[in-house]
Amino acid sequence: MPKIEIYYHDRVEVDPDSSWTCLCPFIKKAFFSDIKIASNPRVKELFGYARPDIVITVNDEPVVSIEQTAMNPSGHNIPQRFSFQVKAAELGVPSILFYPEKSRRTFSDPNIRYLNPRVPLAQLRLTELFDIPALSVFWPINKESLPTTDRFSQSGIARLVEALVTAKIHGVNISSIKEVRSTISEMDRVIQKYSARYRSNDSIGDLESFQDLKNNKKLGFCKIEPPNTAELFETFSFLKEKEHKLDFPSESSKTLFLSRSHTLVFSATANNKRTDSEHPWPGYFTLLDILYCRKGTHFHDRKINLVYSLPIRADLFVKRANQKDPPTATHIVDVFSDLILLKDGAVFGQPLRGALNAKRI
Repeated sequence: MPKIEIYYHDRVEVDPDSSWTCLCPFIKKAFFSDIKIASNPRVKELFGYARPDIVITVNDEPVVSIEQTAMNPSGHNIPQRFSFQVKAAELGVPSILFYPEKSRRTFSDPNIRYLNPRVPLAQLRLTELFDIPALSVFWPINKESLPTTDRFSQSGIARLVEALVTAKIHGVNISSIKEVRSTISEMDRVIQKYSARYRSNDSIGDLESFQDLKNNKKLGFCKIEPPNTAELFETFSFLKEKEHKLDFPSESSKTLFLSRSHTLVFSATANNKRTDSEHPWPGYFTLLDILYCRKGTHFHDRKINLVYSLPIRADLFVKRANQKDPPTATHIVDVFSDLILLKDGAVFGQPLRGALNAKRI
């Protein structure tokens, strides 16, 4: 019999008496482990950008990485969690975000909030790039427009997880199972439904790269562009207008940066201590990379330069980035950015400087 283990952040999230797992037959034979003290190296690899809520393994091999939240899905509540799915895709592991398609915030707030369709769109793009399912499953809501607490109504995620575990046990190609295909169809429905709610980004215009995205039949037609916290520049104009005299780490990195005709700059806000990014932005930044900039699985495989702007001191960012175990937010920004613009300087990110320590320029 295969060994099935469920790593959890909060036991109640996988408890058969209080969660969707009661609908998964394998749960009766599974072992349970606290993910915060996991020792399995394949599981710990999945924490590379942000630790998921749940990881399920078969014979110590990860089968699925899961993040779930009953928070209302508007704004950055869901995009901020995207980085865990990027890491799962890089490692060849399917991933699931389980969240409401729409819901109210509280009983005192009658207004329904709707998901950001960039999330399922970016998941489909991630799936296309890595050939590994990165999926949304939508948490049902009750008649008060709040996420259900009835675990028996959450059959969608249970069926999908059961199918992924069964496929792993029997060596079935996960991309071909009907539960994955039906989940993708539901994601496409949501993209179609909510995309028209989003206004255009005036800096984007008719840039060919984004027109290609809109008309990609594999992803479904979508009119949505990057958020207005992101601004697109022609690369030479970016270097001139920002007055950056950049000392590139190498000639090859300079050639790579200048070979891309456009540069996308994402403006983040600092935390209260002015030492790092405010919580949601690094995760959202990884979504922008996959959805709008990537053309392949490697950070070098970008059609557009990706720049992160953060109003903190450069020496603070450099110090944190060069720690043995950098803070999560700093690490994500450093790993994904071609260039980080700071309050009093700039730093090349790992895609251009490689394994060298971060250095102010």
